[in-house]
Amino acid sequence: MKEFIVRTITAFFIIIFAYGIIKYVPPVYFSAVLFLLISTAAIELVKLSKPAVHSSVVMFLSGITIALSFTFGQPDLPLAVFIIVILTGVFFLLFIKQKENLSTFVRDIGIHFTVVFYLYFPLYYLFKLKVLHPNYLIFLVFVIAVGDSAAYFLGSAFGKHKIYPIASPKKSLEGLLAAIIFAAAAGWAAIRLFPVPGDVDVSDWLVVVTGGIIGLLSQISDPIESLFKRAAQKKDSGSLLPGHGGLLDRVDSYIFCAPALFYIILYFW
Repeated sequence: MKEFIVRTITAFFIIIFAYGIIKYVPPVYFSAVLFLLISTAAIELVKLSKPAVHSSVVMFLSGITIALSFTFGQPDLPLAVFIIVILTGVFFLLFIKQKENLSTFVRDIGIHFTVVFYLYFPLYYLFKLKVLHPNYLIFLVFVIAVGDSAAYFLGSAFGKHKIYPIASPKKSLEGLLAAIIFAAAAGWAAIRLFPVPGDVDVSDWLVVVTGGIIGLLSQISDPIESLFKRAAQKKDSGSLLPGHGGLLDRVDSYIFCAPALFYIILYFW
């Protein structure tokens, strides 16, 4: 019960903080806050992976490249990738000075690219949603929160068929279905609670389908992050958020969902 209370209190402050920066912080400053949050999650992921050779400076420079690409104009992804590859290559050439490090070179450079492309790229679509309209981002947060809560409570109560026994033993088919159904309903409710711009004419059925897709992707994205923790034999990615673990544990659902919602809105709404 004590853990549940701590978890609930932390969640309350997270919601207040998220709503405040989404609604009231200008895009450029929002991008800066987002960069700091993603970088914190990136540090947690690096600690889980434990590379023999790693430079936080190069990782942050790579993240800044992505942040600038998204913040100022349309993201020039090929150019950003090109710059990141050069930065990474130069770093490893300069700082691998012992033959022992060569044995872990492929693993270390793989960890670097994983951190950059698994976290910074997809999570910066949160910024793109904010620029489209803050309510799109609130829509995403609301739908994921409802879907994840439904998966947790109904999966705990009725879950019998495990779907990710290695990555996430508590995830069940029943919880997955609950997430999809409740996220779909949450999408329908969210579009009324947080209206989109007047020039967007989206049908109810499309909003419901969008919510269901977000619910599904959230339940896929979460266990993938769990694989990193299982490999490191850790329960949480960190201890920054009481009752919730690390920041990475809170943003994992958005890794797939943020880009998905952005492109659904762009091409179908």
